[in-house]
Amino acid sequence: MKSIITEEMRFRQRVVVYAIKHNNNAKAARRYHTSRQQVQRWRKKYDGTVQSLANKSTRPHYHPNEHTQEELNLIKHKRRYHGHEGYAQIYRKLKDAGYSRSYDSMCRQIRKMKLNIIKKRRSYPKSKYIKMTASYPGERVQIDVKYVPNECIGFASHHSRYYQITAIDEYSRKRYLELVNENSTYSTSEFLKSLEIKLGFKVKLVQTDYTEEKTIPKFYLEYCCCL
Repeated sequence: MKSIITEEMRFRQRVVVYAIKHNNNAKAARRYHTSRQQVQRWRKKYDGTVQSLANKSTRPHYHPNEHTQEELNLIKHKRRYHGHEGYAQIYRKLKDAGYSRSYDSMCRQIRKMKLNIIKKRRSYPKSKYIKMTASYPGERVQIDVKYVPNECIGFASHHSRYYQITAIDEYSRKRYLELVNENSTYSTSEFLKSLEIKLGFKVKLVQTDYTEEKTIPKFYLEYCCCL
């Protein structure tokens, strides 16, 4: 920050320049009605600029009642985990941890450490993804296979595993599902064979969340290629 040049600083500069010109501090002191010791102190501070003659800060470097580093670390810790609950909750947590200062002292230290400044969240560009919607029944049909727990089955399973195959048309939202006792390419292909009959219209594309090649029925690949 640029310091403000005052009239007192300009006066000191005139005194110092006169003392340097005549190389006599006493003569400059008599001319400008000050002491020789004061002129000597100004000459030691002077480096050719008027800013060097400004008064230094009188703030003490240490105070016996100032916050210790342990207290500051404790404030940071409680502010981090309880800041969303408000300053009152932070102060209560500090008191429980042995903090002996006042509430105003805590708030002053939070402002001093700039813990009250809310950081701006990083903004991300909006996605340009445009979802393709179906325009007629059968254009896209979603198929999913889920395991059915034994406690959800309303009949005796005899320790057999059951799977539910669900097909939903995106346009009409018409749904058809079957319960099978095995998750295999055969059961899935049989489901696809009867899908168009159950839905009542031709199916152009079938979409599923299968990612592993070994779980994709061979009939499903042939079915999509033929369409």
